[in-house]
Amino acid sequence: MNTVTQSVLSTNFVQVPVTVITPAGYDPTGDTVQFAFIPASYPQPLPGSSDWNAGSWVTFPGPVYWAQILVGPLNGGVNLAAGNYLAWLKITDSPAAPVLQPFTLTILD
Repeated sequence: MNTVTQSVLSTNFVQVPVTVITPAGYDPTGDTVQFAFIPASYPQPLPGSSDWNAGSWVTFPGPVYWAQILVGPLNGGVNLAAGNYLAWLKITDSPAAPVLQPFTLTILD
């Protein structure tokens, strides 16, 4: 699992590559994409319904697409305190709705 690090003062887009395996040629950018950031602990809790934040897509043509979310204190970003978080990514389609854990996010003080 990759780790993304940023300052608590920064506001940046955090991006995740999404590869479509099947069906060939499917474009997921019409699907809803959401992120949840859960403080890293043991045992690790799962995201609840109120933990999800709306993400967006970078709309380059596939086969690799990029889901993204703005993280930080400015411009409507998800404002997180300093610490380590497990990031969750949910893509809602019909009937599939995969939930992935693509990276760890470290917010530095």
